[in-house]
Amino acid sequence: MLGLLASMALSTLPICAQEVTGNLIPLTFEKPEIDPELNVPRTPVRAPRVSLDGHTLYFFDEMDFFVNFYVLDEDGEKTLEYSSIVLAQTEILTLPSTLTGSYVIEVIRGEQHFWGEIEL
Repeated sequence: MLGLLASMALSTLPICAQEVTGNLIPLTFEKPEIDPELNVPRTPVRAPRVSLDGHTLYFFDEMDFFVNFYVLDEDGEKTLEYSSIVLAQTEILTLPSTLTGSYVIEVIRGEQHFWGEIEL
């Protein structure tokens, strides 16, 4: 019986145990405006796990994403530099080598927007 329990525990390892290539990009969730009168409890949103190694992005969650890269000017205005659709089966996205410098990365999953900063 103990062997069965041990094998069940091993088969239910969380997805976060997956080996990560490159450096994980810390992504911040942009909370949508919610009517306070609705008083609906919300569960925390889990940010997608995306890492960067050189000009390669690695995706560790099997979901469809939109990925946008922006340059910020001195006034904080965003200019879109690159955009891509990442399908659920995609694990790797190679970015153009012409992208260099500091970027704000936006990862969109359905109605959820996540932001981070990267250096290429």
